[in-house]
Amino acid sequence: MNATSVKTGLLSDAVQAIRLGQKRLAREILANIISADPRNEQAHVWSAAIAETPEEAVQFLERVLEINPANSIAFNTLAARGLQRIAKQPELNVAEPSSTLPSETPETPETPETVEQDSACSLCNENRPSEAQVCPGCGAAYSIYEMANLSANGGVNERMIEECVQALTARIQAKPSHDIFISIGLGYLCLNRSGEALPYLTKAWELRSKDLRLRRFIETLASRKLILVVDDSATVRRLVSITLERQGHRVRTAINGLDGLAQFEEEMPDLVLLDITMPNMDGYEMCRLLRRNPSAKKLPIFMLSGNDGFFDKVRGKMAGATDYLTKPFHSEVLLKALSKTLTPELPRNPFRQFALE
Repeated sequence: MNATSVKTGLLSDAVQAIRLGQKRLAREILANIISADPRNEQAHVWSAAIAETPEEAVQFLERVLEINPANSIAFNTLAARGLQRIAKQPELNVAEPSSTLPSETPETPETPETVEQDSACSLCNENRPSEAQVCPGCGAAYSIYEMANLSANGGVNERMIEECVQALTARIQAKPSHDIFISIGLGYLCLNRSGEALPYLTKAWELRSKDLRLRRFIETLASRKLILVVDDSATVRRLVSITLERQGHRVRTAINGLDGLAQFEEEMPDLVLLDITMPNMDGYEMCRLLRRNPSAKKLPIFMLSGNDGFFDKVRGKMAGATDYLTKPFHSEVLLKALSKTLTPELPRNPFRQFALE
């Protein structure tokens, strides 16, 4: 893959982040693009559109005009407002290159339950300061029972938590432990992947089956709709997971078609979001393989693609796809499509499904 296609993919990820309301992540991606390519005109335009201050937006727009004096978005925005007026505005409303940006609605964090104070984070082992609600090292909550405000938690160090989960998973294979099962489950919850947390929490409960609080927590998770997200873009997986988890769904993720089939075999999802373009096995092939499984004949499968082409939609229908979403998409579009498909049903019994071998 050449440098140009990599930059194009990163810009697409940034746009997807913006449309799903994750402006902080979008700023990080755009900053990386500009660092590697200081004359990337589109990256500067998008950066201006989501700048944290009017002054910062002006700087991005002025840089755009240095790169391309004919850029109408930058010229018209600066000309219409004027530098003095811009500085007085609470927010610079820069026109989006192709569509309107969604507004951010601040969420009101809920008060976490009172729990016993642990001396250290069970994921990264960082010492817990007095009265701290999240770990200063990895940003994780200290307990699964403090996850009530998880949807408002955007400060976790995902890379560190991923590494901690991998290390704990290696340990659990050698010696199963209630505490390690709980810690792995906590890690996945902090990563907005409660579908992957559930089996570990269930195994923890099986080692201490008198823990009624943990059982109630597991039953709550199991009652949520399970959505399998299959996409080779880590950014897309993360953004979609956050969006779905905040809406009360349970998410599993897979990095490609083969991984997606393995996740499907581990637990039957209520819906699959399936990227088309992936290495080794594309979305069309995975969709056809799923449809050959009798239990997945009526499974809702939404194909995700960066192309809004008629031919791609026809191929998706022929492979057995239920519907088709074009990336990047707004969170409202995704949630509306899912709400038409997902229907209430009786919750699963997680204690039977994830029994210890």
